[in-house]
Amino acid sequence: MLAGMRRVIGILFGILFALALPAPAQAPAHTLFVKTGRLIFDTTAAPMDHGEIIITNGTITSLGTNLAQPAGSELVDLSTQTVMPSLLDAHTHIAAGALGASPSVGLAALYGSRDVAYALESGVSAMRVLGTDGFIDVALANAIEQGVIPGPHMIPAAHAISIPGGHADFLTLPPQFPLDDYYTPLQGFINSVADAEKAVHLQVKYGAKVIKIMASGGVLSPTDQFTSEQLTPAEMATIVQVAHGDHIKVAAHDENLQSILDALHAGIDSCEHCSDLNQEALDYMKAHHQVMDATIYVVDNVLANGARMHMSDYSLRKARELAAKHMASFQLALRSGVTMDAGSDQSYAPGTGTIYNEVVSEVSHGATPQQALTAATKHNAVLLDLDQLGTLAVGKEGDLVAMAGNPLADINAVSHLTTVIYQGKVLKPGGNQ
Repeated sequence: MLAGMRRVIGILFGILFALALPAPAQAPAHTLFVKTGRLIFDTTAAPMDHGEIIITNGTITSLGTNLAQPAGSELVDLSTQTVMPSLLDAHTHIAAGALGASPSVGLAALYGSRDVAYALESGVSAMRVLGTDGFIDVALANAIEQGVIPGPHMIPAAHAISIPGGHADFLTLPPQFPLDDYYTPLQGFINSVADAEKAVHLQVKYGAKVIKIMASGGVLSPTDQFTSEQLTPAEMATIVQVAHGDHIKVAAHDENLQSILDALHAGIDSCEHCSDLNQEALDYMKAHHQVMDATIYVVDNVLANGARMHMSDYSLRKARELAAKHMASFQLALRSGVTMDAGSDQSYAPGTGTIYNEVVSEVSHGATPQQALTAATKHNAVLLDLDQLGTLAVGKEGDLVAMAGNPLADINAVSHLTTVIYQGKVLKPGGNQ
């Protein structure tokens, strides 16, 4: 009885002591007050003249005109600038050293930390990484989320799923080397429907948030052609079924008509490159709410700068063969009204191209500035399931970029950003992109 009373008294004393302690101090709110000359809050709506935005602790808390500046807030005066949502990139990779290099996983991840910082500084608020080795994209995404390194929101695919000798196979060792430990579903390589199911499970187990498949051959891979059909319809259908069961989308690299049709019928969510379209494929995509990611800039860049970048002769030859068909498919898709997202297919090594180059290339090949910017903002936000991005509105994340010109009138304005704000923090107060 006495022991019980002592326990009760001890508990009551503890409660009273806790109540007597001062409440922990809360960190003061960080507030930006952003004045704009022209505010493109939504690329499908009319811009707002002299719009103002209040961002509190990374979230937009007010947007309109003639707002009162909150006491103690930081003023960002962009009243001579056009301000719009930061762009998202739906198709990226991570640069792991020089072209053709094979660094260790640790070194590749260190290179990658530099790349994602460059993406963020370039005004990219989110990037979908469609294929890396060693799960480095998953590691980078986790490090960003935990605040270990700077970077944008990341949607990692881990290993792209391919056949041996397919578009994800850059290994050129002779056949006498023992390769069974390399060509495994964990590494993304499959030879059957059973392998396909296992490959998806393993990518998801180790952190993939999207599945990338190599339905056809490609330009950069050393031992195949973009005209080849690689994964079977049954393998693709299994991949889609398993991924969708985990509520994960599937992106398909596709550069010939038959592989495009097979992947669409399998139920993929986005067709990457889609270099050989016809009306049948476009009608199917529209009816089944599938998205096209044309990746125009990478083709322009290879044709213009491939030799200077020391790209292989086989890649340059294949790019020249594919280019006319690729651009014709893009223009056919524009006329069809199929939903387009936007991806640069860039590695994000510092100084290389970004999604901002992509929208410029898309306009040069027939898109309107509004089409290109909508693809890289609203459509990408939907595809990446990042509903807090893509437009500027109360409750959304405070991610925006500023430029001197009006990109809806002249898309080249995005080539010279003056300011980048990410989650309410000014990252780039001045200078050219």
